[in-house]
Amino acid sequence: NDRQVNLRNPKFAAHQKLSPADDPSKPESYARFSATDYAPDLIAEQARKFVRDNKDRPFFLFFPTTVPHLALQVPDDSLKEFVGKFPETPYPGGRGYLPHPAPRAAYAAMIARLDKEVGRLMETVSELGLDENTIFVFTSDNGPLYDKLGGTDTDFFKSAGDFRGRKGSLYEGGVRVPCLVRWKGKIAPGTKSDRLTGFEDWLPTLLELSGQGRKAPRKRDGISFAPTLLGKRQRERPFLYREHGGYGGQQFVRVGEWKLIRERINLGPKDKRALGSLEIYNLKADPSETTDLAGKRPDIVARLAPLLSREHAPSKVFPMRSLGEK
Repeated sequence: NDRQVNLRNPKFAAHQKLSPADDPSKPESYARFSATDYAPDLIAEQARKFVRDNKDRPFFLFFPTTVPHLALQVPDDSLKEFVGKFPETPYPGGRGYLPHPAPRAAYAAMIARLDKEVGRLMETVSELGLDENTIFVFTSDNGPLYDKLGGTDTDFFKSAGDFRGRKGSLYEGGVRVPCLVRWKGKIAPGTKSDRLTGFEDWLPTLLELSGQGRKAPRKRDGISFAPTLLGKRQRERPFLYREHGGYGGQQFVRVGEWKLIRERINLGPKDKRALGSLEIYNLKADPSETTDLAGKRPDIVARLAPLLSREHAPSKVFPMRSLGEK
């Protein structure tokens, strides 16, 4: 929270490369990038402590783990489970973050360690007799990385499946993320939903599930999807809007099966693509966004484009050209 906790580790730069004298094939070349404390373990320990400390009253635990975010670092007891299971090329640095002798094994080990920590947290809840009165939500903030940044290999692991785009993009590979929800005895296990949701929907959803729906702010963008989680019929979300000032500036709006996206909004006139050009995809027929139908369905473009202007809130911090602005 508001207290800084120092790790028992030597301080060093977060972005480094092996030196010319280092042999990438030798483990000792990477020894200086290891240390005593592993921050994700300390965070997970505090999460379990929070549950135990608050077991006798209602609580909300937000557990923002730092794995599998870069750098590729994981304790040896997890790494050894995966070393030798994948074809490897040592990562010497140079594409950000820290070198690693077995980057694919490290990435898999980080995810496996997170999986175990989630299991330990769920076991703690169960041991305290809170299992049937606790809602678990597991999700991510964005899609996977691109271009082997920091030694990662999204394509090898098929982390984005067949979706187009990666982290920072508003194509599906950048914004469509896993979301798992468990509430023992209330949410049927093994069920799936294709309902369109955004993170803003969680506030009214959790309030409704906990019997406090009336406390949700009147002025909000979020729409509760508690009925969907409980297996009931629910009207689909009218639309979902997103914008991103970075990566050249982007916007999208999703209405039903249709998605309108506008890219490279803030780039200069030398950019090869038309400034702020509109693309439209039918995600039901084309979830990988391979075929732009803007030229064939001008009626859909005309219906969705006004939402890009209406939902955009001008910001001095995140400036973005409005639709039609030169």
